[in-house]
Formats: sequence, C-alpha cells, structure tokens
Amino acid sequence: MRRRIVLAALAVFCAGMATSCAGSAPLQLDAGTTTVEYSFRDSSVPPQYHRSFVIKASKDEASITVDSYGDVLGQETSVMPADTWTQVLDSAKTLPSRAAKISEPKPGCTGGTGSKITIRDSGGERYSKSVENCGGRSDQPLTETAGLLEALFDMDKLLKTGK
Repeated sequence: MRRRIVLAALAVFCAGMATSCAGSAPLQLDAGTTTVEYSFRDSSVPPQYHRSFVIKASKDEASITVDSYGDVLGQETSVMPADTWTQVLDSAKTLPSRAAKISEPKPGCTGGTGSKITIRDSGGERYSKSVENCGGRSDQPLTETAGLLEALFDMDKLLKTGK
C-alpha cells in the first residue's frame, strides 16, 4: 500500500515538473478575429515633449492615436497588409514565453516609460502584459511585436515634439 502511495506521489510530482518546465505554450489565435492593442506611455516630461500612443490592429486595419497627457495630437488609420498581419500574429503567439523573462523594475526606479500589449480573440482577452521600462530594463518582446505595427505609420512625424 505504501509503495502505491509513493509511486502515485512520484507520478504527480513528475507530471507537475514536466508541465512547469515545458514553458508557455504558444497562443492559438484566429487571424480573422484576433485584435492586438499596444500602448506606450511616455515618461514625465513637459507637455511639449510628452508623446504617448495607442495602436489598435486587426486583420483589416491598424489605427494610432498620439497624445500628450490626454490631449489628442494625432490620429491615423492604415490598411493592414496580409503579410504584416501574419508577422504580427506569429510574434503575438510567442509573447507569453518571450515576455516571461521580463523582470520587475527595481524599487525606487522612477521616471521611466511604460508599455502594454493586449491580445484579444473573438472579443475575449487571451494575453496581456504591462511593463515599466525604468533604469535600463528592456521591454523588447513587446516592442518587437509593436514594431511591426509602428512600421505602418510615419512615427517620426506623429511623435514630433516641441510645437
């Protein structure tokens, strides 16, 4: 009887270790119903230099809204090329495993930027990750995915400062 209990406990332990060591499985996303939203929050600087933005994307189009402390400075919409959307989805599918390595900022680190990405499928949230980029921390997994969307817009023009 003890032997069975020990074997059962060992089997449960091994199954748990295999699951935890396997890492995050890629997201299963439907190209037709998935949406991606990326937000960038600029650091605290005077309004004429502050630029935050939100990009919302689907298989048909992407839109960007740029603001300075809530005052909308620009908005644009772009048609979504099929090959770009495929690349965005491929990148989004692996975000859970790539972004798992992002650490929390050190206590007391202030003045940095922030970014957040949210992946929805059929209206339901499938994945979301917020990152505070302070003290040299990298939010690279998020910005790699967002970069594909940013390339649809003239970001230099949209984020121009010093009016």
